[in-house]
Amino acid sequence: MGETLRELERVREKGLRILKEHLSPTELIEFLQIISNGTGDYTKQKYEKPEEFTIEEFEKYMKNK
Repeated sequence: MGETLRELERVREKGLRILKEHLSPTELIEFLQIISNGTGDYTKQKYEKPEEFTIEEFEKYMKNK
């Protein structure tokens, strides 16, 4: 498993592009939440940084990626 960081980044970008093509923005978020490692203190982080993406902002973000 001698993947370089560049190869791993290429695979990550390809995977996100495929997901974006086949899932709605909501489904993509749900999928990413499912596979997330779940580290950190969600409740603490939520209240420290209350601003969240709207669906429209997320769609705009994904179009620019």
